[in-house]
Amino acid sequence: MSHQRPFWRRWLLPACLALLGLNLAGAVAWTVPRGLRQRNAGARLEAARAEARRQRPATLALRERAAAIRANTSDVERFYARFAGSERADLIPTLEAVETMARSPGLKPGARTFSREPVKGTPLERVAITLPLAGSYDQLVGFLREVERSPRFLTVDGVSLRGEQGSARLQVELSTYLKLAPGELAARSGRVR
Repeated sequence: MSHQRPFWRRWLLPACLALLGLNLAGAVAWTVPRGLRQRNAGARLEAARAEARRQRPATLALRERAAAIRANTSDVERFYARFAGSERADLIPTLEAVETMARSPGLKPGARTFSREPVKGTPLERVAITLPLAGSYDQLVGFLREVERSPRFLTVDGVSLRGEQGSARLQVELSTYLKLAPGELAARSGRVR
């Protein structure tokens, strides 16, 4: 007599075990890579946060630099609009204003000279004015105060004083700046457009 195993043991148990194995393999195949991806994503997130913390000071420095550049650009535009005149409109009146300021406190101006040179990297031309003056010390100080209060943009580049009995001789070097039109800028720099 042959001893046969029952049906559930012969067919159902192996099928259930095979199904259980497949289920287990599917669960492992699904959860292990997903868990590794999550772990990798977490590690990448933490690395990105650390990099952001490390880059924050550089970003702040760049923002401050950009703000300084914007402020400088605004200052340059304001200087060009407000202080740097044009040759046609401002050169002769500025030279006359310097002589008037020199005569106003009672000084005796000598023959003025001026020279012109482009300011490198800008559309400006520097006009250097040399003016010899004779008078008392108080008159010389009065002239320098007039230059300081002048609505025109004048810089005092140099002052040399030579005292004589009862009076003084002063050599003043002033500068003013003129904004050149694009055509003038090319002509002065020797380039042809």
